Amino acid sequence: MSTAPPVARAYDALRPKILQRLLEIRATLDPTLGRLDEPTASAQIDAVLEHIGNFLATGDVGLHRAFLHTFLAMRAAEAQGPAAVLAMLVAIGDTAAQVAQETASTPDGAELTLMLTRVTASTARAVNDLIADELDRRLAQWRDMSTKEQKGLPPA
Repeated sequence: MSTAPPVARAYDALRPKILQRLLEIRATLDPTLGRLDEPTASAQIDAVLEHIGNFLATGDVGLHRAFLHTFLAMRAAEAQGPAAVLAMLVAIGDTAAQVAQETASTPDGAELTLMLTRVTASTARAVNDLIADELDRRLAQWRDMSTKEQKGLPPA
């Protein structure tokens, strides 16, 4: 017997259908995904879906935030801005909730729809927090450099 919560098991059962739907609309999720071949796009989207499943099973906010931080960094390396990444993650979550809602004939299905909506909202908040943290870091760095420049000190 699995120790995963029923909502996580319901998500795992629905995940292939969610992945298929996301592959069908991948170009609207992110133009970069639209240019990739299907196996590569599938692997990238499935990594996000796997993480959503882990978050549903564990509720570990720290792990969720760490995943999002890494995901933002990977997408930045592909010259994708944080706003585009946020939009893509929200679209993935919204699509997953929509697929769950379409198949929500059981209490677990209805709860899954609600939980996916909550995960998407948590994701949006966490990404916004990560962006704000990065902006704060850059602003502090800029202030430090400005102070050193005014004092005639070489930049670090």
